[in-house]
Amino acid sequence: MTSPSIPEWLAADIAQRAADRQTAAAEFYATLTDRERALVRDAAVMGYVQGTLHPRGEKHPKDSWVTALVVQECLAFPDLYPAINAATTA
Repeated sequence: MTSPSIPEWLAADIAQRAADRQTAAAEFYATLTDRERALVRDAAVMGYVQGTLHPRGEKHPKDSWVTALVVQECLAFPDLYPAINAATTA
């Protein structure tokens, strides 16, 4: 049994939408200051790390708990997350 393939027009549309999202994100990122870019990077990396550590099947905690955890972890590793740590010394 073979699986049905995606029509060419749909695959092209999906690829175009992905390219449009990537372009929009790059344009937005370019408007940020260096500090804002650093904060977005620190938060994104730590969010990814915490997400990969989250046990499968467990409920996800509230945003406030996640935010507090991410800030705590960023402060624990100042060399890895300099943007967050710079705010504490300013």
